[in-house]
Amino acid sequence: TKARTRSTMAEGQETWLKRLVLAFKRCQKDLEGSGALDLEDYVDAACLIQDAFGYLGSVFEFAKSDLVTKEAQLRKSCENAKPGRLTVREAVTTDFNEGRAKAGSSNSRTLHRVTNSVKFLHVLLEDLVREGNNDHLRVSAQKAYKASLEYYLAWAVKKAVGVGLYLVPSRDKFIKRIGETESSARALATELLTATSPVLKHIYGVYSELGIDL
Repeated sequence: TKARTRSTMAEGQETWLKRLVLAFKRCQKDLEGSGALDLEDYVDAACLIQDAFGYLGSVFEFAKSDLVTKEAQLRKSCENAKPGRLTVREAVTTDFNEGRAKAGSSNSRTLHRVTNSVKFLHVLLEDLVREGNNDHLRVSAQKAYKASLEYYLAWAVKKAVGVGLYLVPSRDKFIKRIGETESSARALATELLTATSPVLKHIYGVYSELGIDL
């Protein structure tokens, strides 16, 4: 009982970035163990990214809201698959075989948008820990946005983001918001990048193999 209490306390002390690391390491372990990625485990990890948009400020509120909606849709698909487990490849391949891989409500399209949010955070942190990077956080945020989210947004949203990027907090304020120090943030970000790299490669690889261009 005492051990369980200590474990619960330790979990309660985990920062947002640490929880992300643990969640994506589970996904990485899935891939290394079976060559497949469990959809529910992936959604559990990806849903934590909504907090990143909140920490960056109101400019990314649209992305946070979209991620919450899409997470709920994928969780419903996971529930419908029970008592079995649905993998990412199975979800995308099923839509592809049924000719609805690009349909607005398909798991395939929804999963791709969620994965773009994962890519956003990956690029953001990759630039943040880049050696010699003394740029304002908005520079890293803009790079991440252009590499992952911008291409499918309506013109009006793109314009609003362009203006709103100037409201992104400084690097120091962002690190403080997520409950880290410069050194702890750098260490955890590096761990997270190691875990998300194979996950992103696997998921985007499924779309590439099937010739699905979203």
